[in-house]
Amino acid sequence: MCGRAYATYTEEELAIQYLNRRPLRLEGFGATYNLAPTQRAPVVFVRDGARMIDQFRWGLVPVWAKSVEAAAKYSLINARGEGIAEKRSYAKAFQCRRCVVPLSGFYEWKRGGKRKRPFAIHLRDRPIMSVAGVWERWQPAGAPAPLHSFSIVTTRANSFMAEIHDRMPVILAEMDVERWLDPDVHQPDRLLPLIRPCPPEWLTAYEVSTAVNSPTHNSADVLRPLVADVSVSTLRSVPR
Repeated sequence: MCGRAYATYTEEELAIQYLNRRPLRLEGFGATYNLAPTQRAPVVFVRDGARMIDQFRWGLVPVWAKSVEAAAKYSLINARGEGIAEKRSYAKAFQCRRCVVPLSGFYEWKRGGKRKRPFAIHLRDRPIMSVAGVWERWQPAGAPAPLHSFSIVTTRANSFMAEIHDRMPVILAEMDVERWLDPDVHQPDRLLPLIRPCPPEWLTAYEVSTAVNSPTHNSADVLRPLVADVSVSTLRSVPR
């Protein structure tokens, strides 16, 4: 599962990585240290043959949902990759409306005894990870404007993440981003191979304060490490 993340990159870094041009001037854009479901985050998608970046709501609202509140009961913040091509909530979006969710990293909780310890996980050598997502446009009759929302696609943990949790987001290789975003690619046999754990050596992690447990704590202090970056072997030996 991926239920909390952070995005501390600049607009310039975002635009150069995905659009090969200067900042976008996204309305309301700013660093987010504790991104939680129902909040808005930048996503990259293709419209009319061109890459676009806009801010969508985290937590998919399917077209068949009667209300945003009704959709929330299904907890559609993550789309499990193993059944994404068949599940009613995601199948059409998987075929036609895929996106990349640019994150600086994400949080996951490692269970140890009676408590859970939060860790910040990020790439070792890049400021932005390209996380696979699917998006939807929801606009019931009479609504003044559509709501755009997304889910993060998840997969089984690689050997690094397995020391913290058994699931992880799908982090796309740079060469796979183009195919994932291509709206003309609909065939599951071309897309499902992209839904896999990234190589464990891409990742590093460090323990953070339990202040991250509350989404109301959205400041740089949330990312302050309790210990230095850790390897898988160190994760095994950290006291519980």
